[in-house]
Amino acid sequence: PPGVKGGPPGGPPKKQRDETNPVVDAAVDALFSLLYLGDDSGAADSSKNLRVLWTRAVLSGRGIIDDPQAFEWLPTNTRWLVSPENAKRLPESLIEKLEWIGSRTRFLDQAVDAFLAEYDSPQIVVVGAGYDTRCARYGGRAKFFEVDLPSAVEAKKRILAKRSPSINVEHLPLNLEDLKAGPSLPERLASSTSFDASKPTLYVFEAVLFYLSPPSCSALLDAALNQGARVALTDSLTKLGVAPRGPAPPPNKAACAEFFEGRGGALGAHDVRWGGALHYADVVASSSTA
Repeated sequence: PPGVKGGPPGGPPKKQRDETNPVVDAAVDALFSLLYLGDDSGAADSSKNLRVLWTRAVLSGRGIIDDPQAFEWLPTNTRWLVSPENAKRLPESLIEKLEWIGSRTRFLDQAVDAFLAEYDSPQIVVVGAGYDTRCARYGGRAKFFEVDLPSAVEAKKRILAKRSPSINVEHLPLNLEDLKAGPSLPERLASSTSFDASKPTLYVFEAVLFYLSPPSCSALLDAALNQGARVALTDSLTKLGVAPRGPAPPPNKAACAEFFEGRGGALGAHDVRWGGALHYADVVASSSTA
């Protein structure tokens, strides 16, 4: 809800790819065009897809999250602006507005850590990956697959080629709305990459379901749980019928547990933001291969 500490101005995103108002978007676009003058990172992407990367660099510089890779993927000429020394100079009022990015990063990293503690060389699928850095931060401990729009995939490949050429990650260019019909995500991964649905798998959803239609959200979650995989998400489930139950975690956790139980999943770790509009959930399929 608007005004909740740590939420973005105006509360949670309400429309696809519309996280701020047009005036703010235009200002941020202009800012990023300056930040990426003479860009040597290979990104060449829209400012919306780069904001979280810069935010992670700030939060890591302040010790709120552990993601030094984010800073390494920024343009050499301008990343000094968010160096650890400069990140520590930013006002607390600004950092408070970034709380939801810091908390969701920590929650998902903990889910990845727990998953990797159980299995040797499993699979991790990052859905709507953007500039997610986990393929670099956890490289060598799991086989990574990233799914995103074709333009985002190409931008990510350019960054990896220039900044992290040794990272081994496979990509599936895909509009997630296409999953409303036809082959499931695991089927598409298996047909286009070395993905093996019989192996222990973790699907990571970080602020992705916000932007998708209910049928696409259902198709993604159902396919992952039907595979017997583990699902870690920091996302909205409101459009799937999990109504916010207020700021207290217990009633929201009960609603989330009931939702996933009906889909063949068992809820483990859980937290909420925005009065229950955003769920942090670590879910294991009842017939788990993970």
